[in-house]
Amino acid sequence: MSKSQYTDLLCAYEQKARPGVVSADLARTEELIVHGRSVSLSFSPEENYPEDGKVICSTDIAKFNQEPAADLCRLLLQANNLWAGTAGSTVGLRGNDMLLMSASRRIGSLDADNLDAFLSALCADADSWAARLTAKPPKENPPPEYMLHMRA
Repeated sequence: MSKSQYTDLLCAYEQKARPGVVSADLARTEELIVHGRSVSLSFSPEENYPEDGKVICSTDIAKFNQEPAADLCRLLLQANNLWAGTAGSTVGLRGNDMLLMSASRRIGSLDADNLDAFLSALCADADSWAARLTAKPPKENPPPEYMLHMRA
């Protein structure tokens, strides 16, 4: 029952799809583009309580040119502690060079409008994290060309 509920949800969302959302046969591909960000969807059924099956959405945040520093890994651990700064999403590494954001909702709590809001929030959070992680550090003021030295 809940797998058909998931398929019905994806079909309803695809029919409602708003500008900025591109999906080609969403129920088959389980992938769409929301405001330029690729989002993958999947479903985890719950045998005993079909309405508690989970719709899982994930999107890449940023790719790293080198292995993430310990400071970034610490930040990810902090973000996943009670979802601080992630609005209920989880952030983590996919492989050694890709930061990923994932979130899930109960299938029983979603309709096409709620799914739209859920996807928009996920992508907005991912954009925020991407901007924060890819921002260049502020430049320090260069040292003055001359300095006054005082002697006692």
